[in-house]
Amino acid sequence: MGSEPILQGRKTVLVQADAKTAGCDTAQGAVVESQGLTKIFRRLLAGPSQAVCALKDVSLSVHAGQIVGLIGPNGAGKSTLLNLIAGLIVPTEGHVTVCGHRARSVAARRHLGFMPEHPVFPGVYTARAVLRYHGALLGLSARAIATQVDRAVQQLQMQEFIDRPASDFSQGMKQRLALAIAMMGDPQLLLLDEPSNGLDPVGIVQLRDLLKRLRDTGAAVVISSHRLGELEKLTSDYLFMHRGQIVSIAEKVAASQGGQLRIELVSDGVAIAERLLPASKVLSATDKELMIAIADPEEVPSLVRDLAQGGARIMSVLLQRENIEDLFLRLCNEGT
Repeated sequence: MGSEPILQGRKTVLVQADAKTAGCDTAQGAVVESQGLTKIFRRLLAGPSQAVCALKDVSLSVHAGQIVGLIGPNGAGKSTLLNLIAGLIVPTEGHVTVCGHRARSVAARRHLGFMPEHPVFPGVYTARAVLRYHGALLGLSARAIATQVDRAVQQLQMQEFIDRPASDFSQGMKQRLALAIAMMGDPQLLLLDEPSNGLDPVGIVQLRDLLKRLRDTGAAVVISSHRLGELEKLTSDYLFMHRGQIVSIAEKVAASQGGQLRIELVSDGVAIAERLLPASKVLSATDKELMIAIADPEEVPSLVRDLAQGGARIMSVLLQRENIEDLFLRLCNEGT
């Protein structure tokens, strides 16, 4: 362990801080905040018609102890947004801050950890050497680096490959190492681009538990992922991106948490709906079926009781709730 040199003169695609400083003062504002963030990519010597607007007028805030799911179709601008927050690229217009510091500044990078979608490592070096190198970039002492490496090994189950060269790594191993690097130095902000790529089911569960623990310590986490079912187990806070812009879906997400109540009746469904239910809650009514909008699942028992006491002869009750995957597909089909 002690005989392996820290990497010299090597770079990976992972952004880290230059030194460790005091914690992020989130009492002064959001951990991440952007105003009018716009990014236009222009090809060298190409005309204006070939420019690509990857991000347009994006404003957002992410606070301590918050996990935010960044969702949207391919090409929506998710990775561009993460790269701007991490300071990997420069905005065309607008600005973004991390813990009150401009992105790309040393102060901002001291508070964030970034995990790209496709991490790349020098193949001849072991995972331990790569972690030690990034610990040195953070300005950590040798003892602190050793502590961080040991913690990463335990938290991310890296025992079997910590001393193997990166050239032997599977995709799942690369993902674990990339996440370990992002977490070194206990950042106040984690930016994760498709973190579960290549992870097996056990690894996905471990990742979910780890992110929940980080959230409970006050860290903010922004995750771009197409595994919407996994995101739904972590958060109900989403940023939906479409064509380079953030589309407000808060009301639609809230509505999906309630759902629709399907009640099968013996008869007289239309008359019962008119007599016992507010018109705003009735989605559809036929002689033998009612579809009722539900804002909160806890209102179902009292609603069914009131219908039965009002004379409805109920044969079956089914609460249908829209999950985040259903909502995502609906938003894409609507061309939001």
